[in-house]
Amino acid sequence: MTRSMAIASLLACSSLTAYGQPVAPLPTFEVASVRLNKSGVRGGSTEFSKGGERFTAINMPFGALVLIAYNITVRQLSDPPEFVSEKYDVIAKAEHSVRSDEMLRMLQALLADRFKLVIRRETREVPVYALTLARGGPKLQPAASPDSHASVPRTPAHASGNEVRSGHVAFQAESMSDFAWALTRMAGIGDRIVVDQTGLRDRYDFELKFGRDRLGPENVPSQDPSIFSALQEQLGLKLESKKAPVEFLIIDHVERPTEN
Repeated sequence: MTRSMAIASLLACSSLTAYGQPVAPLPTFEVASVRLNKSGVRGGSTEFSKGGERFTAINMPFGALVLIAYNITVRQLSDPPEFVSEKYDVIAKAEHSVRSDEMLRMLQALLADRFKLVIRRETREVPVYALTLARGGPKLQPAASPDSHASVPRTPAHASGNEVRSGHVAFQAESMSDFAWALTRMAGIGDRIVVDQTGLRDRYDFELKFGRDRLGPENVPSQDPSIFSALQEQLGLKLESKKAPVEFLIIDHVERPTEN
C-alpha cells in the first residue's frame, strides 16, 4: 500500500464512529495559504478575527499551530515530528462568520489537508496541579474589557500574558482556564499539567510576581516568592497536587506541506 493510500485509509477510518456510523466531516476554510517562513527572526504572532472569519499566523512553529488547533498544552503533545519548530505563515479565511469551536475545527482540517496530519487521542490518569481557590477566596480584579477575548479561541500570545520583566507577568481579560494553560508552560511548575478547578467563569485583569529563577545575580537566592507562594499571597489561588484524567494527542503521521 502506498503512503498516500495509507493516509487516505486512516482518514477514512477516522470519519467513522465505533459503531460504523459516518460523522460529519470537518468544516474547511474557503481559502487558505501556508508558507514556510524563512526570515529567521525571533517571535511570531497569531490572531483570530473578532468577526469569526479569519485566522492569521505569522512566523509560528508547526507545533504551536497544533496546540492552538486542538486547544492543548505542549505537555499534552506526544511524538512531535522533527520539524515541530519549523515556522510557517498561515492566512485562512472562512466563507462566513463562524463560532470559535468551528474555527478550531477548520484549523484542524487545514493541518490534515496541508500537513497530512493524522492524530490519535489518548486519555491517561496522570499527576496534575489543580488550580483552586485559597482560603479567603480570590483576589482578582474583574476585567476592564471582559469581552475583548471572550469570543475567539485561545492563542499563546494572549493566554501567556505580557512579561513586564522576568518573573513579572501582567494578564488582561484572562479566564482561569487560560491562566491554567499559561501556568502549565511556566518552568517553576515542573512537568505537570495545570487544570482549572476554581469554578470562576469571569475574566480578570491581574499581575503575578514570582521568582522565575530561584537564584539571582551571583547565585544569591532570589527574594521573590516561588510561584506557588505568589499565587496564594497575590491572587488568592493555590495549586493542589492531584491525579486526574488528561487527554494527550499522539501524532501518527505528518508531512511538510507543499507551498501554494
